[in-house]
Amino acid sequence: MNKMPAQLHLTNASANSITRRRFVTLAAGTASLALAPISRSRAQATGVVKIGHIQPLTGPSAAYGIRARDGAIIAVDEINAAGGWTDATGKKYQIEMSVGDMANDAKQAITLFRQYATDPQVIAVLGPTNSVGYVPLVPVAGQIKLPSIGNGSGAPIKEWNPYGFRVNPVATVAVPVLLQKVVAKEGIKKLAVIYDQTQDAQAGDAKVCQELSSKIGFEIVAFEAFRAGDQDFSPQITKIRSLKPDAIYVAAATGDGIKVVSQIREAGIDKRLITGYGSFQDPVYWDGTRGVVKGDYTWLAQDLTSPSAPLKTFLDKYNARFTQQEATSFSTYGYDSVMALMAALKKAGEPDRDKVAAAFADFDVTTSLGTRITFKNPPDGNNVNPSVVAIQITGRGSYVAV
Repeated sequence: MNKMPAQLHLTNASANSITRRRFVTLAAGTASLALAPISRSRAQATGVVKIGHIQPLTGPSAAYGIRARDGAIIAVDEINAAGGWTDATGKKYQIEMSVGDMANDAKQAITLFRQYATDPQVIAVLGPTNSVGYVPLVPVAGQIKLPSIGNGSGAPIKEWNPYGFRVNPVATVAVPVLLQKVVAKEGIKKLAVIYDQTQDAQAGDAKVCQELSSKIGFEIVAFEAFRAGDQDFSPQITKIRSLKPDAIYVAAATGDGIKVVSQIREAGIDKRLITGYGSFQDPVYWDGTRGVVKGDYTWLAQDLTSPSAPLKTFLDKYNARFTQQEATSFSTYGYDSVMALMAALKKAGEPDRDKVAAAFADFDVTTSLGTRITFKNPPDGNNVNPSVVAIQITGRGSYVAV
Protein backbone atom coordinates (compact mmCIF):
# COMPACT_ATOMS: atom_id res chain seq x y z
CA MET A 1 0.00 0.00 0.00
CA ASN A 2 1.29 3.46 -0.87
CA LYS A 3 2.54 5.73 1.84
CA MET A 4 0.07 8.54 2.35
CA PRO A 5 1.19 12.09 1.57
CA ALA A 6 2.04 14.75 4.10
CA GLN A 7 -0.75 16.84 5.56
CA LEU A 8 -0.18 20.58 5.78
CA HIS A 9 -2.13 22.27 8.60
CA LEU A 10 -2.70 26.00 8.17
CA THR A 11 -3.63 28.63 10.72
CA ASN A 12 -3.11 32.37 10.88
CA ALA A 13 0.01 31.88 12.99
CA SER A 14 2.23 31.90 9.92
CA ALA A 15 0.76 34.26 7.37
CA ASN A 16 4.15 35.43 6.13
CA SER A 17 5.72 32.15 5.07
CA ILE A 18 4.42 28.73 4.14
CA THR A 19 7.70 27.21 5.29
CA ARG A 20 6.81 27.94 8.91
CA ARG A 21 3.71 25.74 8.78
CA ARG A 22 3.93 22.36 10.40
CA PHE A 23 3.84 19.13 8.43
CA VAL A 24 2.66 15.80 9.82
CA THR A 25 2.55 12.44 8.07
CA LEU A 26 -0.65 10.46 7.72
CA ALA A 27 0.05 6.74 7.41
CA ALA A 28 -2.03 4.62 5.05
CA GLY A 29 -4.87 2.80 6.77
CA THR A 30 -4.95 4.95 9.90
CA ALA A 31 -8.33 5.78 11.38
CA SER A 32 -7.98 9.50 11.92
CA LEU A 33 -6.03 12.55 10.88
CA ALA A 34 -2.89 13.35 12.82
CA LEU A 35 -3.00 16.90 14.10
CA ALA A 36 -0.26 19.48 14.20
CA PRO A 37 0.49 21.04 17.60
CA ILE A 38 -1.89 23.89 18.44
CA SER A 39 -0.29 27.25 17.80
CA ARG A 40 -0.41 30.06 20.34
CA SER A 41 -2.87 32.09 18.26
CA ARG A 42 -5.16 29.07 17.87
CA ALA A 43 -5.14 28.42 21.60
CA GLN A 44 -6.67 31.85 22.11
CA ALA A 45 -9.54 31.11 19.72
CA THR A 46 -12.89 30.01 21.06
CA GLY A 47 -13.25 27.26 18.49
CA VAL A 48 -11.75 25.75 15.35
CA VAL A 49 -13.39 24.92 12.04
CA LYS A 50 -11.32 22.52 9.97
CA ILE A 51 -11.22 22.26 6.20
CA GLY A 52 -9.73 19.32 4.34
CA HIS A 53 -8.09 20.08 1.03
CA ILE A 54 -7.08 17.40 -1.48
CA GLN A 55 -4.90 18.37 -4.44
CA PRO A 56 -2.50 16.88 -6.99
CA LEU A 57 0.68 18.51 -5.68
CA THR A 58 2.81 16.09 -7.70
CA GLY A 59 2.19 14.43 -11.07
CA PRO A 60 0.84 15.81 -14.39
CA SER A 61 -1.81 18.02 -12.77
CA ALA A 62 0.46 19.56 -10.13
CA ALA A 63 0.45 22.96 -11.84
CA TYR A 64 -3.28 23.13 -11.14
CA GLY A 65 -3.25 21.70 -7.63
CA ILE A 66 -0.45 23.90 -6.33
CA ARG A 67 -2.21 27.05 -7.57
CA ALA A 68 -5.53 26.08 -5.97
CA ARG A 69 -3.82 25.21 -2.69
CA ASP A 70 -1.97 28.53 -2.59
CA GLY A 71 -5.07 30.54 -3.45
CA ALA A 72 -6.89 28.79 -0.60
CA ILE A 73 -4.01 29.55 1.77
CA ILE A 74 -4.43 33.27 1.09
CA ALA A 75 -8.17 33.04 1.76
CA VAL A 76 -7.70 31.18 5.06
CA ASP A 77 -5.08 33.65 6.23
CA GLU A 78 -7.31 36.63 5.35
CA ILE A 79 -10.26 35.15 7.23
CA ASN A 80 -8.23 34.38 10.34
CA ALA A 81 -6.48 37.76 10.29
CA ALA A 82 -9.92 39.41 10.24
CA GLY A 83 -10.98 37.50 13.36
CA GLY A 84 -12.14 34.20 11.87
CA TRP A 85 -15.75 33.10 11.49
CA THR A 86 -18.58 33.84 13.93
CA ASP A 87 -21.58 31.52 14.21
CA ALA A 88 -25.22 32.47 14.82
CA THR A 89 -24.72 32.49 18.60
CA GLY A 90 -21.69 34.79 18.50
CA LYS A 91 -19.09 32.08 19.07
CA LYS A 92 -15.88 32.75 17.18
CA TYR A 93 -13.85 30.19 15.24
CA GLN A 94 -10.45 30.18 13.59
CA ILE A 95 -10.08 28.26 10.32
CA GLU A 96 -7.58 25.43 9.98
CA MET A 97 -6.88 23.86 6.59
CA SER A 98 -5.08 20.57 6.04
CA VAL A 99 -3.76 19.79 2.54
CA GLY A 100 -3.08 16.28 1.24
CA ASP A 101 -1.38 15.23 -2.01
CA MET A 102 -3.38 12.75 -4.05
CA ALA A 103 -0.91 13.04 -6.99
CA ASN A 104 -2.73 11.48 -9.95
CA ASP A 105 -4.26 8.59 -8.00
CA ALA A 106 -8.04 8.37 -7.60
CA LYS A 107 -7.73 5.76 -4.83
CA GLN A 108 -5.44 8.05 -2.87
CA ALA A 109 -7.93 10.92 -3.23
CA ILE A 110 -10.71 8.72 -1.84
CA THR A 111 -8.51 7.52 1.02
CA LEU A 112 -7.70 11.09 1.99
CA PHE A 113 -11.36 12.05 1.80
CA ARG A 114 -12.35 9.19 4.10
CA GLN A 115 -9.56 10.16 6.50
CA TYR A 116 -10.88 13.71 6.70
CA ALA A 117 -14.37 12.40 7.36
CA THR A 118 -13.23 10.70 10.58
CA ASP A 119 -12.56 14.10 12.20
CA PRO A 120 -15.92 15.66 13.19
CA GLN A 121 -14.34 19.14 13.15
CA VAL A 122 -13.69 18.85 9.38
CA ILE A 123 -16.72 20.64 7.97
CA ALA A 124 -15.98 20.20 4.24
CA VAL A 125 -13.28 19.10 1.81
CA LEU A 126 -11.99 21.28 -1.04
CA GLY A 127 -10.63 19.97 -4.34
CA PRO A 128 -9.13 18.27 -6.14
CA THR A 129 -8.62 20.38 -9.25
CA ASN A 130 -8.05 17.31 -11.41
CA SER A 131 -11.12 15.34 -12.39
CA VAL A 132 -9.36 12.02 -11.96
CA GLY A 133 -9.55 12.80 -8.24
CA TYR A 134 -12.75 14.84 -7.98
CA VAL A 135 -15.14 12.72 -10.06
CA PRO A 136 -14.85 9.57 -7.88
CA LEU A 137 -15.19 11.68 -4.71
CA VAL A 138 -18.72 12.84 -5.53
CA PRO A 139 -20.47 9.53 -4.73
CA VAL A 140 -18.28 9.09 -1.65
CA ALA A 141 -19.31 12.56 -0.42
CA GLY A 142 -22.93 11.49 -0.65
CA GLN A 143 -22.27 8.22 1.19
CA ILE A 144 -20.29 9.86 3.99
CA LYS A 145 -22.36 13.07 3.99
CA LEU A 146 -19.32 15.34 3.93
CA PRO A 147 -19.55 18.37 1.58
CA SER A 148 -17.08 18.24 -1.32
CA ILE A 149 -16.26 21.53 -3.05
CA GLY A 150 -14.38 21.13 -6.32
CA ASN A 151 -12.10 23.97 -7.37
CA GLY A 152 -10.94 23.12 -10.89
CA SER A 153 -12.42 19.85 -12.11
CA GLY A 154 -14.62 20.20 -15.16
CA ALA A 155 -15.44 16.65 -16.28
CA PRO A 156 -19.04 15.41 -16.41
CA ILE A 157 -20.47 13.78 -13.27
CA LYS A 158 -22.77 10.82 -13.96
CA GLU A 159 -24.85 11.17 -10.81
CA TRP A 160 -24.86 14.07 -8.36
CA ASN A 161 -25.95 14.11 -4.73
CA PRO A 162 -26.64 16.91 -2.19
CA TYR A 163 -23.03 16.94 -0.94
CA GLY A 164 -21.13 17.61 -4.19
CA PHE A 165 -20.40 21.08 -5.63
CA ARG A 166 -17.74 22.88 -7.69
CA VAL A 167 -17.11 26.60 -8.02
CA ASN A 168 -15.33 26.66 -11.41
CA PRO A 169 -16.72 26.57 -14.96
CA VAL A 170 -17.05 23.07 -16.41
CA ALA A 171 -16.19 21.75 -19.87
CA THR A 172 -19.77 21.59 -21.08
CA VAL A 173 -20.10 25.34 -20.46
CA ALA A 174 -16.62 26.60 -21.34
CA VAL A 175 -15.60 24.55 -24.39
CA PRO A 176 -18.64 25.63 -26.47
CA VAL A 177 -17.80 29.29 -25.80
CA LEU A 178 -14.18 28.70 -26.79
CA LEU A 179 -14.85 26.68 -29.94
CA GLN A 180 -17.60 28.95 -31.24
CA LYS A 181 -15.25 31.93 -31.14
CA VAL A 182 -12.11 30.19 -32.39
CA VAL A 183 -13.81 28.27 -35.20
CA ALA A 184 -15.33 31.51 -36.49
CA LYS A 185 -12.13 33.52 -36.08
CA GLU A 186 -9.84 30.96 -37.73
CA GLY A 187 -12.30 29.59 -40.29
CA ILE A 188 -11.83 26.04 -39.02
CA LYS A 189 -13.48 23.34 -41.14
CA LYS A 190 -11.45 20.30 -40.04
CA LEU A 191 -10.45 19.73 -36.41
CA ALA A 192 -8.20 17.01 -35.00
CA VAL A 193 -8.42 16.01 -31.34
CA ILE A 194 -5.68 14.37 -29.28
CA TYR A 195 -6.69 13.60 -25.71
CA ASP A 196 -5.69 11.82 -22.51
CA GLN A 197 -8.15 8.97 -22.12
CA THR A 198 -7.09 8.41 -18.47
CA GLN A 199 -8.07 11.91 -17.30
CA ASP A 200 -11.80 12.49 -16.92
CA ALA A 201 -11.61 16.24 -17.58
CA GLN A 202 -9.56 15.86 -20.74
CA ALA A 203 -11.69 12.98 -22.03
CA GLY A 204 -14.70 15.19 -21.29
CA ASP A 205 -13.24 18.02 -23.39
CA ALA A 206 -12.73 15.60 -26.28
CA LYS A 207 -16.31 14.39 -26.03
CA VAL A 208 -17.64 17.96 -26.03
CA CYS A 209 -15.64 18.62 -29.23
CA GLN A 210 -17.39 15.65 -30.83
CA GLU A 211 -20.80 16.81 -29.74
CA LEU A 212 -20.24 20.36 -30.99
CA SER A 213 -18.92 19.48 -34.45
CA SER A 214 -22.31 19.38 -36.19
CA LYS A 215 -23.74 22.25 -34.16
CA ILE A 216 -20.90 24.68 -34.87
CA GLY A 217 -20.07 23.38 -38.33
CA PHE A 218 -16.70 21.62 -38.39
CA GLU A 219 -15.59 18.06 -39.03
CA ILE A 220 -13.50 16.01 -36.62
CA VAL A 221 -10.98 14.27 -38.89
CA ALA A 222 -8.92 12.60 -36.13
CA PHE A 223 -9.75 11.54 -32.60
CA GLU A 224 -6.53 10.22 -31.10
CA ALA A 225 -6.14 8.97 -27.52
CA PHE A 226 -3.10 8.54 -25.27
CA ARG A 227 -2.49 7.70 -21.62
CA ALA A 228 -1.07 9.91 -18.87
CA GLY A 229 2.67 9.43 -18.62
CA ASP A 230 3.17 8.45 -22.28
CA GLN A 231 6.36 9.84 -23.79
CA ASP A 232 6.07 9.21 -27.54
CA PHE A 233 3.06 10.59 -29.41
CA SER A 234 4.43 10.08 -32.93
CA PRO A 235 1.78 7.51 -34.02
CA GLN A 236 -1.07 9.90 -33.16
CA ILE A 237 0.73 12.93 -34.58
CA THR A 238 1.62 11.15 -37.82
CA LYS A 239 -2.02 10.27 -38.39
CA ILE A 240 -3.15 13.81 -37.56
CA ARG A 241 -0.62 15.33 -39.97
CA SER A 242 -1.76 13.03 -42.80
CA LEU A 243 -5.35 14.25 -42.44
CA LYS A 244 -4.38 17.94 -42.72
CA PRO A 245 -6.62 19.52 -40.07
CA ASP A 246 -7.08 23.27 -39.80
CA ALA A 247 -6.51 23.13 -36.03
CA ILE A 248 -5.83 20.62 -33.25
CA TYR A 249 -7.56 20.40 -29.87
CA VAL A 250 -5.04 19.18 -27.28
CA ALA A 251 -6.89 17.78 -24.28
CA ALA A 252 -4.14 17.06 -21.76
CA ALA A 253 -3.08 18.09 -18.28
CA THR A 254 -0.16 20.51 -18.25
CA GLY A 255 2.60 17.94 -17.65
CA ASP A 256 1.59 15.71 -20.56
CA GLY A 257 0.30 18.57 -22.69
CA ILE A 258 3.73 20.17 -22.81
CA LYS A 259 5.11 16.94 -24.30
CA VAL A 260 2.27 16.61 -26.81
CA VAL A 261 2.48 20.22 -28.00
CA SER A 262 6.27 20.13 -28.26
CA GLN A 263 6.14 16.98 -30.40
CA ILE A 264 3.38 18.43 -32.61
CA ARG A 265 5.57 21.43 -33.39
CA GLU A 266 8.71 19.26 -33.81
CA ALA A 267 6.75 17.29 -36.42
CA GLY A 268 6.42 20.48 -38.45
CA ILE A 269 2.71 21.03 -37.83
CA ASP A 270 2.07 24.77 -37.55
CA LYS A 271 -1.72 24.77 -37.27
CA ARG A 272 -3.48 26.55 -34.42
CA LEU A 273 -3.75 24.59 -31.18
CA ILE A 274 -6.68 24.80 -28.76
CA THR A 275 -6.91 23.56 -25.18
CA GLY A 276 -9.07 23.98 -22.07
CA TYR A 277 -8.74 25.11 -18.45
CA GLY A 278 -6.46 28.05 -19.26
CA SER A 279 -3.51 25.72 -19.74
CA PHE A 280 -1.71 27.65 -22.49
CA GLN A 281 -1.87 30.81 -20.37
CA ASP A 282 0.14 29.12 -17.62
CA PRO A 283 3.78 30.33 -17.74
CA VAL A 284 4.77 26.73 -16.94
CA TYR A 285 3.31 25.73 -20.32
CA TRP A 286 5.09 28.56 -22.12
CA ASP A 287 8.43 27.67 -20.55
CA GLY A 288 7.99 23.94 -21.11
CA THR A 289 7.19 24.37 -24.81
CA ARG A 290 9.65 27.23 -25.34
CA GLY A 291 6.87 29.53 -26.39
CA VAL A 292 5.46 27.49 -29.28
CA VAL A 293 1.92 28.05 -27.95
CA LYS A 294 2.08 31.67 -29.06
CA GLY A 295 -1.03 32.41 -31.09
CA ASP A 296 -2.92 29.42 -29.71
CA TYR A 297 -6.21 29.40 -27.80
CA THR A 298 -7.68 28.49 -24.41
CA TRP A 299 -10.24 29.86 -21.93
CA LEU A 300 -10.17 31.45 -18.49
CA ALA A 301 -12.78 32.05 -15.84
CA GLN A 302 -11.55 35.62 -15.28
CA ASP A 303 -9.77 38.12 -17.47
CA LEU A 304 -6.53 38.27 -15.49
CA THR A 305 -4.96 40.98 -17.67
CA SER A 306 -7.81 43.44 -17.05
CA PRO A 307 -8.71 42.62 -13.46
CA SER A 308 -11.09 44.47 -11.20
CA ALA A 309 -9.50 46.23 -8.23
CA PRO A 310 -10.22 43.34 -5.80
CA LEU A 311 -8.92 40.73 -8.25
CA LYS A 312 -5.78 42.79 -8.90
CA THR A 313 -5.16 43.04 -5.16
CA PHE A 314 -5.42 39.27 -4.89
CA LEU A 315 -3.13 38.66 -7.88
CA ASP A 316 -0.52 41.07 -6.55
CA LYS A 317 -0.62 39.47 -3.11
CA TYR A 318 -0.46 35.96 -4.55
CA ASN A 319 2.43 36.66 -6.94
CA ALA A 320 4.44 38.45 -4.25
CA ARG A 321 4.03 35.53 -1.85
CA PHE A 322 4.23 32.51 -4.15
CA THR A 323 7.08 33.45 -6.43
CA GLN A 324 7.74 30.03 -7.97
CA GLN A 325 4.50 29.88 -10.00
CA GLU A 326 2.49 32.89 -11.10
CA ALA A 327 -1.24 33.08 -10.47
CA THR A 328 -3.68 31.52 -12.92
CA SER A 329 -7.43 30.89 -12.82
CA PHE A 330 -6.73 27.88 -10.61
CA SER A 331 -5.36 30.25 -7.96
CA THR A 332 -8.69 32.06 -7.93
CA TYR A 333 -10.60 28.75 -7.79
CA GLY A 334 -8.78 27.86 -4.59
CA TYR A 335 -9.53 31.24 -3.05
CA ASP A 336 -13.17 31.22 -4.16
CA SER A 337 -13.78 27.70 -2.82
CA VAL A 338 -12.82 28.86 0.68
CA MET A 339 -14.89 32.02 0.42
CA ALA A 340 -17.89 30.08 -0.86
CA LEU A 341 -17.61 27.75 2.11
CA MET A 342 -17.50 30.72 4.49
CA ALA A 343 -20.68 32.08 2.90
CA ALA A 344 -22.35 28.69 3.30
CA LEU A 345 -21.25 28.54 6.95
CA LYS A 346 -22.74 31.97 7.54
CA LYS A 347 -26.00 30.82 5.98
CA ALA A 348 -25.95 27.57 8.00
CA GLY A 349 -25.29 29.43 11.25
CA GLU A 350 -23.25 26.61 12.77
CA PRO A 351 -20.40 24.27 11.73
CA ASP A 352 -22.63 21.35 10.79
CA ARG A 353 -21.93 19.29 7.65
CA ASP A 354 -25.58 18.67 6.80
CA LYS A 355 -26.50 22.32 7.29
CA VAL A 356 -23.56 23.45 5.14
CA ALA A 357 -24.68 21.12 2.34
CA ALA A 358 -28.24 22.42 2.68
CA ALA A 359 -26.95 26.01 2.51
CA PHE A 360 -25.18 25.22 -0.77
CA ALA A 361 -28.29 23.61 -2.29
CA ASP A 362 -29.86 27.00 -3.12
CA PHE A 363 -26.91 29.36 -3.17
CA ASP A 364 -25.99 32.60 -4.94
CA VAL A 365 -22.90 34.51 -3.81
CA THR A 366 -20.42 36.87 -5.44
CA THR A 367 -17.00 36.48 -3.82
CA SER A 368 -14.64 39.34 -3.05
CA LEU A 369 -12.83 38.57 -6.34
CA GLY A 370 -16.04 39.29 -8.24
CA THR A 371 -16.74 35.63 -9.01
CA ARG A 372 -20.41 34.72 -9.04
CA ILE A 373 -21.12 31.25 -7.67
CA THR A 374 -24.64 29.90 -7.99
CA PHE A 375 -25.74 26.39 -7.07
CA LYS A 376 -29.11 24.74 -7.69
CA ASN A 377 -28.64 21.21 -6.38
CA PRO A 378 -30.65 19.24 -7.42
CA PRO A 379 -30.20 18.68 -10.28
CA ASP A 380 -26.43 19.09 -9.98
CA GLY A 381 -23.61 20.77 -8.10
CA ASN A 382 -22.16 22.80 -10.96
CA ASN A 383 -21.83 26.57 -10.77
CA VAL A 384 -24.68 27.62 -13.04
CA ASN A 385 -23.47 31.24 -13.48
CA PRO A 386 -19.74 31.01 -14.28
CA SER A 387 -17.89 33.51 -16.43
CA VAL A 388 -15.84 32.24 -19.39
CA VAL A 389 -13.29 34.26 -21.39
CA ALA A 390 -11.85 32.84 -24.64
CA ILE A 391 -8.24 33.99 -25.11
CA GLN A 392 -5.37 33.87 -27.61
CA ILE A 393 -1.84 33.60 -26.21
CA THR A 394 0.53 36.47 -27.11
CA GLY A 395 3.46 35.74 -24.80
CA ARG A 396 4.55 34.24 -21.50
CA GLY A 397 1.41 34.52 -19.37
CA SER A 398 -0.03 37.20 -21.66
CA TYR A 399 -2.98 37.06 -24.04
CA VAL A 400 -5.76 38.94 -25.75
CA ALA A 401 -9.43 38.16 -25.26
CA VAL A 402 -11.12 36.78 -28.38
